[in-house]
Amino acid sequence: MVESPFPQLSLFDIADTLPATAELFPAVWQAIEGLAAPEPPRRYESLEHLIALKAARVSPLAAYVLATRLIDPDIPFRIRVIQALGELVAARGAERPTEEVRRYLRSRCMLMGRGTVLAVLEALIADDSIKPHATALFTLCSHAGNILVDLACDRKVGVDLREQAIHLLGEIGFIEAIGRLERLADWLAKRAGEQRRMPFAPPALREEADLLPLVQSTLTQLRQP
Repeated sequence: MVESPFPQLSLFDIADTLPATAELFPAVWQAIEGLAAPEPPRRYESLEHLIALKAARVSPLAAYVLATRLIDPDIPFRIRVIQALGELVAARGAERPTEEVRRYLRSRCMLMGRGTVLAVLEALIADDSIKPHATALFTLCSHAGNILVDLACDRKVGVDLREQAIHLLGEIGFIEAIGRLERLADWLAKRAGEQRRMPFAPPALREEADLLPLVQSTLTQLRQP
C-alpha cells in the first residue's frame, strides 16, 4: 500500500458534511494531490478545481494543503492561494467554513514563521490587491506583528519588502510596534538629513529614506483610538 504524503487530517468534517458530499471525495482528493504537483499548470488547475468545489470550506485536509502552498515558488500561484485562504478566513454565513476547518486554520496560521511572512510580502509586491486577504491571515497569527516589525527594521531586507511590512502593521493594528517604529522613524529622519548634505548619496540610501513618510503615517494610524 502506498502511504499518503499528507498528515492524518480528515478529508471532510463529517459533522458538517452533507451525504451528497461523499460523491465529491474522489474529485477533491485528486485536486488536493494536484496542489503538490511539480508542474505549475497542474497546480493551477487543481487549485481552481478545489475552489470550484468549495472543498476547503468542509475539508481540513484541503485547508492544510492550501496553507502549505503559501511558500510556493511560483508567485502568481502563491497569490491565488493567498486569495483563496483569505476568502476562507473572512467567509460568513452559508460560506463560513466548518468548525474543524476554522480550528485548523487558526492553529496553522499560528505556525507562520519569517519565511512564510516573507513569501506573503513578496506576493503583495506582485499584486497589491491581495492585501485584505494577507491581513486576514496575519490576524490569526499572534506573533505575525513581531515578525513584520522585525522585517520593517531589518536593513538587510529589501526596501520594497520592508514597505509592505510597514503597511501591514497598520492594517492589522499591531500597536506593540509603535515603540520600534518610532525609533525607526527617528533613525530615518537622521539619515534623511545626512542625505540632504550628500547630493550624490547612493541609491540604496535614497530608497531607504523614502520609508520615512510611510512609517510616520503608520504610526499615526496605530495611535488612533
